[in-house]
Amino acid sequence: MNYLAVDTASESLKVLVSYNGSYGYFQCNDFTAASVRLMPEVDRLLRSFNAKISDMDMFACVTGPGSFTGIRIGMATIKALAYVCGKPAVGVTALELLAYTTKGEDPTVAVCDAANGMRYVAVYDGKMRELLSPKALSASELKDFLAEIEEPYALVADSRTAGEINAGGPAVFRDAFAAAVEAHASEAEDAGLLQPLYIRKPQAERDLEKKNGQAGD
Repeated sequence: MNYLAVDTASESLKVLVSYNGSYGYFQCNDFTAASVRLMPEVDRLLRSFNAKISDMDMFACVTGPGSFTGIRIGMATIKALAYVCGKPAVGVTALELLAYTTKGEDPTVAVCDAANGMRYVAVYDGKMRELLSPKALSASELKDFLAEIEEPYALVADSRTAGEINAGGPAVFRDAFAAAVEAHASEAEDAGLLQPLYIRKPQAERDLEKKNGQAGD
């Protein structure tokens, strides 16, 4: 299957093109470059295969959790391309992408930074089935959560949180990105049905609720 997948939600911009069984991949560890570099890199990778965007059978993006602006950039891009090409789209989560970098039969705990002292966490079994849906925990809550796990598990995190919890952190995601997207290929559907995974409200919205005396999440 030929497909284009992008990740603009995580700490690094990622673009993956699968074409006739070969992969083209770009990763930039400055996620703020997404709005500038995303489409030029998509175009460059397609041209490396002498392929066109219309040659893609499916489109995919990371739906979150992560940067709110980044999530919107990736989803808007993929939805637009899928719509123009009349092709389906599928989403994968940032935590699932991290989990796919591990290998083994033990459960995997995936963690990434959520800003403002919070962390996103999810748990997957050895076949990458979700055991715990993505949720937000404080740094202290995360440490308590990890301490309560009795069975063996793999721990993987993004670079912002790996050090504080002694977790491994992948440098390059190409194979994991491909595995995650292809695992969900059968779920591809109308791109208009793709939904972002925010978990937490944007900081501006939380600040407004606090100002108005409302309870935020």
